[in-house]
Amino acid sequence: MVGRDLVTGWGTARTAFVRSLVLGAIAGAVSFAGASAQMREGQFIAVGLGGGFDQISCEVCAGTPKSGLSGFVRFGGTVSDRVLLAAEFDAWTRGDEGVRQILGSLTGVALLYAGPEARLHFKVGGGAVGYRASEDGNDLTALTIGVTAGLGYDYPVSETLSLSPYANLVVAPFATLNADGNPAVSGATLAMLTGGLSLTWH
Repeated sequence: MVGRDLVTGWGTARTAFVRSLVLGAIAGAVSFAGASAQMREGQFIAVGLGGGFDQISCEVCAGTPKSGLSGFVRFGGTVSDRVLLAAEFDAWTRGDEGVRQILGSLTGVALLYAGPEARLHFKVGGGAVGYRASEDGNDLTALTIGVTAGLGYDYPVSETLSLSPYANLVVAPFATLNADGNPAVSGATLAMLTGGLSLTWH
């Protein structure tokens, strides 16, 4: 059964994942220490690619943390030199032993900077979260509302382009898992922790 192969805990895999992101950001800060600051104005688009972990928690879900590919697309505009608003699509996927899992979110987000020349930013937002696991024509699905949070650090490459390591967390409690369209399990929690590198065009 697809539901019994889903993840219920983060464990040491999450710790190693977060540690690698932190070390990557520190290494990048040293490499780009001399880069000039950018002005945040007008519209922007960002594309990210990396990896991450999903977690589907419910009464019958059991398994170990599994990694997968992840990415995001973000488009928005500048409210001020400290606040950016955007629409964002995040996705995580994995194919293993005939089971294809996809977890995604479509959210409205705010990117918050401490000041005009700050490079570190925090992200908060919320929106729709969906999940699908497919095996031999059988589908386990869910669609619900969730929240997202994250952080990133911008390294200017040019006046209009920046490179940013990032980490994102999406959590959607109170989801109902549907087996082939029929409600099967209520009170499930969908979550994904992802990270990687993104390019932003201003």
